[in-house]
Amino acid sequence: MNNTVQFDEFKQLLAQKIGMHIPPDAHERFVRMLHERATRMGYATLEEYRIFLAGQNASGEWEEFARAFISCETFFFRDHGQFDLLRLRLLPELIARHRNDKTLRLWSAGCASGEEAYSLAMLVDMLLPDHGDWNLLILGTDIDSSAIAKARQGHYGQWSFRMVPATLQRRYFREDGSEWELDERIRRMVTFRVANLASSESFSESGWHSMDLILCRNVFIYFDPASVSSIAMRLAAALVEEGYLMTAHTELIGYPVQGLESRLFAEGVVYQRRSHLPTCFAPPPVPSITTQRVASPLPQHVLLAGKILGKETQVLPQALKNPVVELGATARSYADRGEYEQAERLCREALAADPLAASPFFLLAQLAQIKGDFKQAKDYLNKAIYLDRRYVAPYLELAALYERDGDMPRAHVLRRAALEIVRTMPDDEQIEQYERTAGELAQWLAQFESLANNHVNAGLNIRSPYHGQ
Repeated sequence: MNNTVQFDEFKQLLAQKIGMHIPPDAHERFVRMLHERATRMGYATLEEYRIFLAGQNASGEWEEFARAFISCETFFFRDHGQFDLLRLRLLPELIARHRNDKTLRLWSAGCASGEEAYSLAMLVDMLLPDHGDWNLLILGTDIDSSAIAKARQGHYGQWSFRMVPATLQRRYFREDGSEWELDERIRRMVTFRVANLASSESFSESGWHSMDLILCRNVFIYFDPASVSSIAMRLAAALVEEGYLMTAHTELIGYPVQGLESRLFAEGVVYQRRSHLPTCFAPPPVPSITTQRVASPLPQHVLLAGKILGKETQVLPQALKNPVVELGATARSYADRGEYEQAERLCREALAADPLAASPFFLLAQLAQIKGDFKQAKDYLNKAIYLDRRYVAPYLELAALYERDGDMPRAHVLRRAALEIVRTMPDDEQIEQYERTAGELAQWLAQFESLANNHVNAGLNIRSPYHGQ
């Protein structure tokens, strides 16, 4: 058998069994490992070894390949921006949602040696001190059994704390020689299991369902495209309605997943389970428009309100419809499904129709953040503020970006400006992008400093609860 064909068969088998793909720069290492493992397992030829791998008793061997080619690089509170979003927006929302039934189900999929799952447990402990009265599941899974064994022990070296404030480390860990031992109370909050995300049997046999939140970060990058789509679909099906899936930045861009809608935040994209699982995601028709400039008859914060998007015919009289509103609605609709290039194109068409419209710049800023271009995002937000001084959302989004850079004074000035704007509005006026009234948003912003002070005692920096949607 031709060696190239033979190795291609091994790669296809690898994708079939555990969903992995071997990048071109790892080809030689993959070939070398095949020979080494075949010899170690006592097979005279690679073909005999391939037949063994294709069978039902090779799970341990596939684990060896996963361990060799998947990085277990992780640490506590990895990506502070996403953990800020969890602590300040997503987890409080889920806790409030379950105050009556007192049930909360969280899953760290691809948890490696457990730092991410335990980070979730520490957040829950801080946000929900009475969690002992709750039916709480925090699940951590990984294909690597040795990593799961380490996670269960709850002992970590100093390298796992490189992004953790010393106060937090001392709060939840006890120094034990050269390592740190996790508080037994936190360790018991997490259940660990060995699991292969690429296997449908892992999902059907495990009973992993009705999850409020799934973290699957820096995992999809190791899978082939077909596996990315199928795993994302299984994770979506494992969520409760309105549950959240958080991935690493850009991991699912280009992979529309049935049942998930993207939610845009300053920290990146979070995916939310729809109330139903549609059979397809057909894009809405792009409105036919002329490029003549039409003056905006309504305030910008009303025109771009989240619940108006896609519903102009129900909310606005016919005389008030205009190209910027229609294009903005369709652009947001594309963005919500992860079709970012289409969304950006429509934003630019909206600006061609009305160069002085602020709202397209706001969405362009969010799209720039998804690409990781935070400087461009700031430029867009500054333009939106310049064009509409009373457009609240850009102030809060820009504040979040300056907080990300550690420029707290400038972030504070922007939040204060947003507070002054909402205080001039009627208390019951909807700020739709944040699903709050002006009165509620004003109260949140006014209380922000006291909230921040409370969390500083826990050793974590705090950001504004309104980073955009």
